[in-house]
Amino acid sequence: MNFELNNVFQWLTSNKLTLNLNKSNFVIFRPYQKRLPFVPKICILDHQTNTLTYLECKECVKYLGVLIDYKLSWKNHVDSIALKISKTIGLLSKLRHFVPYHTLVNIYNSLITPYLRYGLIVWGQASKTHLNKLLILQKRALRFIYFSDRRDHAIPLFLNAHILPINFMHYKLLAETMHDVSNDLVPSNLKDLFVPTAKIHSYSTRASTSNNFYIQKSNTEIKRKSFSRIGAKLWNEIPTKLRALPTATFKKKIKMILLNILENEDSYKDLESIISKVNFYSS
Repeated sequence: MNFELNNVFQWLTSNKLTLNLNKSNFVIFRPYQKRLPFVPKICILDHQTNTLTYLECKECVKYLGVLIDYKLSWKNHVDSIALKISKTIGLLSKLRHFVPYHTLVNIYNSLITPYLRYGLIVWGQASKTHLNKLLILQKRALRFIYFSDRRDHAIPLFLNAHILPINFMHYKLLAETMHDVSNDLVPSNLKDLFVPTAKIHSYSTRASTSNNFYIQKSNTEIKRKSFSRIGAKLWNEIPTKLRALPTATFKKKIKMILLNILENEDSYKDLESIISKVNFYSS
């Protein structure tokens, strides 16, 4: 690691680019119950000043705006989003007395939805406890918008505003991404995460002829919740006729199906439950 980091540093220097060593650090991913026997010393040598800088080992790092902790629990990221959303909810509670509800819905979609959507495909498999924090904030925001009592059921408010709860939003983004994967509209490194079932079996099966993806085996909870596995499982459960729709039509249809599930099931489903329901409500 040290050898490769020094090669990177030399390449940057040769191309008149600067690496901020004060902001450089590393994280070691591991199960929460496993302790590190030692912390490796990772360093970079600045050949111009001949100084050696040791990088700090952290339990949580920010990468492209997403907080990644060593357990991949996403607690830090969810807490960060919750804090940002809470500020906007405070704004909605004051503005609701002066503007119509559709303006408040637009503010919600402009100032809250982007925080929920960004990176959701990655951190959307956080525990129910963590995601419930965001669902509670979503319900609070909608109750402010519609002047509802805090004890009122929020599902009618979600339906009226055409806003999806966090788990339903997670499903929608996964489905849209898998539609792009199936149609070769994603970069190769993302495409390579998924293997068509037809390439696994040398003989014809119903799964291989349906353009399904192979669901990888998992021995760990992290792998079981990974995007490559959940995405394949979700895509395989979507009816073939729905998969064949153009991108724009597919997105509209998926959202309509999710709103139907929310209305008829009258509960906030987890991702696994939504996956099992989509096939029924798409018919």
